[in-house]
Amino acid sequence: MRNVCPYLTVAFFISLSSWAQNLGTLQGEALDALNLSPLDNWTVEVIQGAFTRQKTVDTEGKFVFESLPTGLYNVRALSPSGQIQTLHEVQIRSTKPEFVSLLVERVTSLEEVAVRADAFHRTPETPLSIKNINRSEMMRMPGAVLDLSKVIQNFPGVLPKPSFGYAIAMRGGAPNENRYLLDGISLPTVNHFSIQGASGGAVSLINLDHIQGMDLVTGGFPADVDDALSGVLQLEGRNARADRWGVRATQGGTDYGVTLEGPVGDKTLITMSGRNSFSQHYFKLFNIPVLPTYQDAQLRLHHKIGPRKDLTIIGVGGWDDYKLYIDGRGSDALLYNVGYIPEGTQQTEVLGARYRSFTDNGRWEYVLSRDHVGNQAEKFINNTGLDGDKQLEYSSTETNTRFNVVHHVVSKDWQWKYGLNLVFRDYGLDMWNVRYNNDIAVQRIDTLDYLAQQDFISAGAFTHLTRHYLERRLSTSVGVRMDIHTLNLTTINPLTQLSPRMSVQYHLNDAWAVQGNLGSYTQLPPAITILANTANNWSRYSYAGRVSQAATGIEFQNGQTYRFSLEGYYKDYISMPYFWNDQMAFTQAIGSYVAVGDQVSSSRAQGRAYGFELFLQQKLKGTYWWTMSYNFGYSETRLNASREWEPTVWDNRHNINLVLGKVWGKGWQIGAKYRWATGTPYTPFDTELSAQIANWDILQRGIFDVDQIMGERLKAYSVIDVRLDKTYNKKNYSLTWFLDLQNFTSSDIPLMPYLTVERDDTGIPVIDPMDAGKYSIKLIQSDTGRLLPTIGLILEI
Repeated sequence: MRNVCPYLTVAFFISLSSWAQNLGTLQGEALDALNLSPLDNWTVEVIQGAFTRQKTVDTEGKFVFESLPTGLYNVRALSPSGQIQTLHEVQIRSTKPEFVSLLVERVTSLEEVAVRADAFHRTPETPLSIKNINRSEMMRMPGAVLDLSKVIQNFPGVLPKPSFGYAIAMRGGAPNENRYLLDGISLPTVNHFSIQGASGGAVSLINLDHIQGMDLVTGGFPADVDDALSGVLQLEGRNARADRWGVRATQGGTDYGVTLEGPVGDKTLITMSGRNSFSQHYFKLFNIPVLPTYQDAQLRLHHKIGPRKDLTIIGVGGWDDYKLYIDGRGSDALLYNVGYIPEGTQQTEVLGARYRSFTDNGRWEYVLSRDHVGNQAEKFINNTGLDGDKQLEYSSTETNTRFNVVHHVVSKDWQWKYGLNLVFRDYGLDMWNVRYNNDIAVQRIDTLDYLAQQDFISAGAFTHLTRHYLERRLSTSVGVRMDIHTLNLTTINPLTQLSPRMSVQYHLNDAWAVQGNLGSYTQLPPAITILANTANNWSRYSYAGRVSQAATGIEFQNGQTYRFSLEGYYKDYISMPYFWNDQMAFTQAIGSYVAVGDQVSSSRAQGRAYGFELFLQQKLKGTYWWTMSYNFGYSETRLNASREWEPTVWDNRHNINLVLGKVWGKGWQIGAKYRWATGTPYTPFDTELSAQIANWDILQRGIFDVDQIMGERLKAYSVIDVRLDKTYNKKNYSLTWFLDLQNFTSSDIPLMPYLTVERDDTGIPVIDPMDAGKYSIKLIQSDTGRLLPTIGLILEI
């Protein structure tokens, strides 16, 4: 709290002052989305409640609104024939001109316009399974505290927190089944402290100062995106201010940071930022066993080479370090956690460039990038640091060098895209680990000593064609992609990774539409799983998993701010990793703090996920906004058809999210979020094996009961988050403070329980009086029920 008191004092005295309403400027451009040509004779409206203004774009497609009262606006472009494109919730501040790009997919006749005025972005490939999240929604989401991964958990298809760890899981799939893209450049993860093989992590790696908006895709994946089975998160970068250099300083829930942005010459805009964590200091106050430290840096450069060519360069770096708090108050939970959790470091680095060239009937896109993730960890019995007590020594690297080229072509009634992609993959693993081997032929404490290096090439080709009929009431989209991987004789066959897909959309009238998509998608196993097989000469058993997915639904839009959708889906998995040591599928594995999947596997498991999603959304209308989503879904797996279906870790069944918000007065906003969810399953501990002295003294944690895989389920829970924001706008700067109250009612959030040993007053394990070869053991509930308040500040100059 010492860190925030000075800021609170400043905010308090500022709030006592009388502030006149300030004015801001909106600059922008209205362009054809395909080739960036100006939208001649279009008009642009800005709307804030009953307040509206209108301008006609100039010959270059540009427009300027000056002397706008500060606050949130909806910005709408209108064609002479009545076509509408809306950009929701644009924040106007007094400190700088706000620049927006209205990129419109034009239609060419009044009859076509009458079909629908879309206020929500979609693509022909993904007419339904896509949700748009704008910058204002990300910044103000209750309980998210400027964290990207927490923002998207409020949208349909994204599951709440599982029984163990952190993850972004979509439609019953594992977290590794997702792809993340920033301006078309691949990101290996969007979190700090990501678990290798799972991609989840405790804190967002992406600084929202660099993000304009994002599309969340849970089905009907674009043909140019490879290695996606469950979700694609497409992030749109934000251009820097063009008038002068500015500074933005932020204090969030776990870090503080500075962002610099501005022009270099007339054609280049740069945004760069850095953040540093302070959470390790106050974690000690709560006696939390792990003290995480992280730093990150981010860069975005946008350069206009000419009127129809541009270049975007992206850089992202994250550096993490986690230590144990062994000097904390000696509770059972602390002693258990510091007994088995390792210490380590992690590095995430991305550098990429996108070049685009626009023509009258399309555009070319070229992307070259490199992404790297490194993990190092070690663990010693009783944290002695002695070689004789070593439990784990771990070092791994994943490096991908990527090149993509895509050509988009369009005419009046059809759109076509085709392209190629190439990936040079370089993976390495050096691991020594003591663990319990549940293989029926072994069933004992075993030592794994893996040393592996795996280099191979992936190449893909794709094409996709969209056709419009009946004055664009009916649209069909058909595509196919084919991939080869020089990993083994199975994956080098392109027919093994053949991925056809199709979608259809029919407008019943100007508001209602029915949509559907079918597709079969493939993905390589996680790098750590490939490396574990390589170390054991099992590379021939590593090949791409496949999911065949069908989805259909109905949607209503009023053309402005309201959207309703109902969608059902079914996913059928084959050739997914199955772990022989743990006798379970990858989707049932319990991760450590380092990796999931670091053992021998075969691509033999089957799976299925099915359910439906209900979504209602009111974008900013006047002074309020709200969303409601309900997800129902099953997620199951089995080794083969002779086995019964079993739940996966991601078998959530039911969850409801309701978010409400209101803006009023001079810069005030308030929002609240309610979530109710049923519990996820978990594998209980084998109390007999765990209690044995020979096992506990080495492993320092319980052994899972492979005869009861996913045999227990956590209780349902509900959480309320509340957030209050206040922004002060002056001519030369703006100041925002926010109060975010996570778990406002201090509700219990159930997590997987701990199994630990009884200890005497000196902390020594107590021997079972009935069996001298065992310790007395007990279960500790790890439910969290505390209120987590955050006071944040954003100063912009």
